[in-house]
Amino acid sequence: MTRYDHVPARTVRFWAWLDSGVTLMLALPPLAPKFIAMLYWANGLIGGTADAPAFEPIHYLFVYLTGTLVSVWVIARLLHPIGLFAVIDGWGRLYVALALAWVILGMNGPPILWLFVFTEGAGTVGQLRAAYRRPKAALPGTGAEPAA
Repeated sequence: MTRYDHVPARTVRFWAWLDSGVTLMLALPPLAPKFIAMLYWANGLIGGTADAPAFEPIHYLFVYLTGTLVSVWVIARLLHPIGLFAVIDGWGRLYVALALAWVILGMNGPPILWLFVFTEGAGTVGQLRAAYRRPKAALPGTGAEPAA
């Protein structure tokens, strides 16, 4: 069984805190439409469409559900920042980055989403690098870790 005890808790918490800024807004019905409008406003600044499309209630339901599920995942990582969660989150971020790229390139999604591709990619690299690096070896005969 692979162990990830060497992944620093601060690594897991850093990416959880970063997620919390966006996902909490998506989870709260009064804030989600404002966040989406802000994304489209920023999209307009980079030459894309500045007006958000009209959302039906079912669209907002999936926005709220997604924000809630990711917020729960954020809380789990903040309260219990174990290395296995870094691995799970890292691979999940890779999928999300690829899904975002698919939406942008294959479905003509707003270019502002490249910002999220970048952050998801950075989280993938940051966490998987920490998880898959070789842990420092114990000093022979002592079981103690060498000084950093």
